[in-house]
Order: sequence, then C-alpha cells, then structure tokens
Amino acid sequence: MKPPHPTESPRYIVIEGTMGVGKTTLVNRFAERYDSHTVLEIFEENPFLANFYEDRDAYAFQTEMFFLLSRYRQQEDFAQTDLFGRMSISDYLFVKCRLFASLTLSDHELALYDRMYSILCTQVPAPDVVVHLHAPLDTLLERIKKRGRSYEKDIDEDYIARLRRLYYNFFSHYDDTPLIEVDTKDVDFSKDDQAVEDLMGQIRQAHQKAVAPAPSVEF
Repeated sequence: MKPPHPTESPRYIVIEGTMGVGKTTLVNRFAERYDSHTVLEIFEENPFLANFYEDRDAYAFQTEMFFLLSRYRQQEDFAQTDLFGRMSISDYLFVKCRLFASLTLSDHELALYDRMYSILCTQVPAPDVVVHLHAPLDTLLERIKKRGRSYEKDIDEDYIARLRRLYYNFFSHYDDTPLIEVDTKDVDFSKDDQAVEDLMGQIRQAHQKAVAPAPSVEF
C-alpha cells in the first residue's frame, strides 16, 4: 500500500490521558464529525477491576494482565483493518498497559509482566499522531465522580494524583510520533464544535509536518 500523501489527514490518531480527562468523549466526537472508525477501551469486561479498586495489592496483577491481553487482542484485530482507509481514532496507547503496571505492581510482579509485554508491544500498530489530554487533579476527581461508574466509587485521590504525574512524566519524554498537548479544564469537547474542529486542524498540521519530505540540498 502506498503511504499517505503529506496533504492527507492522518490515518490513525490516539487520544491519551489519565482517567476522567475526556478521552472517550473526544474520540466519539471525532467519529461523529469525520466518520471515523473507533478503537475504544472496554473496562467493564475486566472481572478483577472492581476488586482492584477495593484492594489494589491483592488484585493488581490479575487486573493488569487481563487488560494487557484484552488490549492486545483488540489491537491485533485492529491491525487487520485497512490503516490507509477510513480514519481510525483510539482512546488509548498500548504503552498504557506498561504505565499502569509500573504504578500498581510489585517489583517481582512487574518483572514477570514485562516478559509478556515486551513480546506483545512490538506487534501493535503505531499511531500517526498522539493527543495528550490533561487537567488539574480537582477537575479529574469531579469528572470521575460525576460519571458515576460503580467500579470507580472507591477510588482514592492519591491514586489519581500518582497516575496524573506518571502521564506527565511519560509525555515529557515522548517523541515516537507528533504529540499535541491539550488542557481540558476549560474546554468541553462534548458541546464545543469549534474546539473539536480546531483540534483536528492541529492534528492534521502536525501530521503533514511529520510526513513532509525533507527539502533537497543542491551542491
């Protein structure tokens, strides 16, 4: 297949950020406006998640391994689609598996986890552009409470604060693809059509810049 022309839109966009920041809302808005294919995380199918929020030490390994294999299966299916056809947008990077595991697993558990992760991570599609959504801690906590997911009702503030710092640290060194940082504190993508359009414009510009051929040098 031919690679996308520099003037074309990116074929695969990932929206990332900690829980409560508005990833899935934005992915769905893009899908509606641009007829995009979506790759969305499925939290509810993890049978260990509710127990994890009640006792992280006891259920962390089961929870993270289930997410790792579940996300890999989803990415494997996605990789079989035409990545140069309709635009695809996801609400997670596969490396999210490793980020969460580093936060929740003991050293021994993480060493075992990494054996599987190192094999699987090389086999998932790479995005063209990544958008990192972030927001202040109090904003995240308010949104998590407002959406009322049963398995999140016992989540504690310290866990969200640590997760938020983890994402900031990761993206401060991220250079695998073009990266766009967006503070969502004062923007509501669910209602603001112009904000959605403006962000897609930034994504397209970042992609075009990344794939544009280097200028030729004459001697």
